Amino acid sequence: MNPMQAVEVLRAACCVAGIDGEITAGELVIINQLAEKAGVGKASLEAMIARGETDPEFYKEQFRVLKDNPRKAMVSILKVATADHSLAKDEIEVMRKFAEKLGISAESFDAAIEKIAP
Repeated sequence: MNPMQAVEVLRAACCVAGIDGEITAGELVIINQLAEKAGVGKASLEAMIARGETDPEFYKEQFRVLKDNPRKAMVSILKVATADHSLAKDEIEVMRKFAEKLGISAESFDAAIEKIAP
């Protein structure tokens, strides 16, 4: 994954983690790991997290162009979504929209969700 793709995945992870208005400690651990891999600084990361928590439309800006390695992107996003050991409906819906943008079939996405939250 190139740096631009890593940032895109990080932004998407912030959307999923923050869609319920709060990013948990477990989600934050994974987000910080993604930020480190992407080379994103503290101020930029804090802005992404704040936007993820306060802007329910933030997800619409993700994956407009960068769609390389969609499975790897979804795995990273799923890790964040399940870091707090629960999977909320709103998190699933945002991830479903990301899967569509990444060209992942609804069947594949649903199968992955079924494995995580039967």
